[in-house]
Amino acid sequence: MKHGTRHGLAARLAIAMMLGLWTPRQAVAAEPQPTRTLNAWVQQGSLQVTCDYRDVFARKVQAKLSSGLPTRVVLALELRSSSGKTVAGWARSMEIVYDLWEERYQITIEDDRGRRRATVARVEEAMAVTGQLLRDRVIAVSPLPAGQYKLHVAVEINPVSRRMVENIRRWLARPPAGKSADSGQTNLFGSFVGTFVDRRIGQADHSVEFDSQWFQLGHP
Repeated sequence: MKHGTRHGLAARLAIAMMLGLWTPRQAVAAEPQPTRTLNAWVQQGSLQVTCDYRDVFARKVQAKLSSGLPTRVVLALELRSSSGKTVAGWARSMEIVYDLWEERYQITIEDDRGRRRATVARVEEAMAVTGQLLRDRVIAVSPLPAGQYKLHVAVEINPVSRRMVENIRRWLARPPAGKSADSGQTNLFGSFVGTFVDRRIGQADHSVEFDSQWFQLGHP
């Protein structure tokens, strides 16, 4: 499969999940994705994941990390049942900026846990912070029926415009999903969805997409 055929869809999913507007859907028929073994287990009703995707930092991307310009990494996870249906999702947006004066990498991470920052000295450390999940809590699975599931993982480098990133931040600052949406939230979504739809698929600097192995949730 050529890069860009489904990566734009992955970015759409990431934005929708961040906006709290993502809903379960039937997986779109496509060629089988590469499979990677990752660690996934349930703790206190939530799926915990350890997963490495640092290969998204291709050589051309690594060359830009020390330029002083921001590099954005968007990670989207879909939990799929044995029927192929996507039953839950999760996303994380990350930004890496090299401070030319301090000679350090400033990292901002945004997901359902809010916004947090980290500072590291080496590019390898920046890629480690943003290029893997380490025992991260990603999806509440207690409401799901027991059965076989797998994760679909999609990662893009610089997939969205600056205006859309700002709107993501504004949305994340609002009350969490589940509370009643107001007209401001609706207008916020509409304010940038047109820009996103018009974006040409495959414009990300680099993309990685794969499935996990099948694993059991609940007692068989």
